[in-house]
Amino acid sequence: MICWSAAESERVMERLEHSKRRTIVEWASLLPPLAVLAAVALLWSVAPSQLELATRAALHGLCAQRPSHSFWFGPYQLPFDARMTGIYAGAVATVAWLARRAARRSAAPPSPLAIGFLATGVVMLAVDGLNSLALDLGLRSLYSPHNLLRYATGAWTGVALGSMLWWIFQSTTWRPDLCDSGTVFELKRDGIPLAAALAFFGWFAWRGPVFWFPLVAVGLVLAALLTLALLAWPVVLALIGRIECATTWQELRRPALAALTIALAFMVVTSVARYGLERMLGLSSLT
Repeated sequence: MICWSAAESERVMERLEHSKRRTIVEWASLLPPLAVLAAVALLWSVAPSQLELATRAALHGLCAQRPSHSFWFGPYQLPFDARMTGIYAGAVATVAWLARRAARRSAAPPSPLAIGFLATGVVMLAVDGLNSLALDLGLRSLYSPHNLLRYATGAWTGVALGSMLWWIFQSTTWRPDLCDSGTVFELKRDGIPLAAALAFFGWFAWRGPVFWFPLVAVGLVLAALLTLALLAWPVVLALIGRIECATTWQELRRPALAALTIALAFMVVTSVARYGLERMLGLSSLT
């Protein structure tokens, strides 16, 4: 009896020690995002214009950043134009919404009706983009472009992009026997709440309250980073030989770090390359 009690006591101590180490690791994982938030708050309080320049520089390789096509928060321009704001906000909102649902292992593609709806958004974005281009070239346009319309077609396309990215993530990550037959996106279940949330965000960005500029601007940078990382995700899994192998979220830490590194490198390289080309060719900023 005494030996059993001692063994049991030792196991309890081991569990407590393991729980303590896990708690320390969990709290330590909060340090990087807290450090980023602190740096953003400090930069915004000391030099707001520098925060604007920093976020625009981070996304310069992904967007033309035309002032007339962008949302403004007082004197500060968002780092994405209205259309790209919609695309990346829509993509990340969709991924976040689909990821938080109970059926996280759903891996079946959307229904034909849902695919048709999502594809319509891409077509509408193309129509709106060509219409805006026609006006820029001095040609006849179908209607007068508006930033809210640019955002709406971008957000619609972003939902399509986010649904595709989540489906690819689900179907390439998990072991097949752990996935169910549920569809990753359904119009009624997912489309309606996403449309409401993105409509509110579009109105909010259009109104542009200055106080919220740091959160929205940095949020768009993080949205771009996450979207690019998800685009790189299947490539990373293929390179390390881990397609359809994962059984727990803990196994995804290393491939996630690799995908984020690739996304960050892509953003840096494209931004530096665009700045370099603009300077070499003597191109002026678009209005």
